[in-house]
Amino acid sequence: MPTELRKIIFSQRDLIEAFEKRPHNLPGNTETVPPGAVRGVHVFQKFGGGVKVLLDIEDEVEGRLKRFNLNAEFISEVLLHYCGKLNIPVARGADKYLEVIGDNLALSQKIRAQEVFAEQAIEPPLEY
Repeated sequence: MPTELRKIIFSQRDLIEAFEKRPHNLPGNTETVPPGAVRGVHVFQKFGGGVKVLLDIEDEVEGRLKRFNLNAEFISEVLLHYCGKLNIPVARGADKYLEVIGDNLALSQKIRAQEVFAEQAIEPPLEY
């Protein structure tokens, strides 16, 4: 069966808006990100795969800028919530992963992927 790939690409402006409008009770937020104005989102490709996202927030209580290193689960939850609010379709059963595209962050989806590993594959018959 063929595999379908979809990418939802978020610009810097989209990312700032998504993190500004995030609910404060999302799962995956191991480090409590306080409410406040989002002043910057920095996206990096990690060597060997994966992404690193740094979020700059002006803490409302302390009145100073703080930087947070976000985990992939929290980032994904924020982006999925943002897509839901904008009625952007996301495949429920897809394998989802984050990737950096230029200065943007993409939520990539792999749909109907079937991988057969060599150990599980049935050898084709020899043709005579």
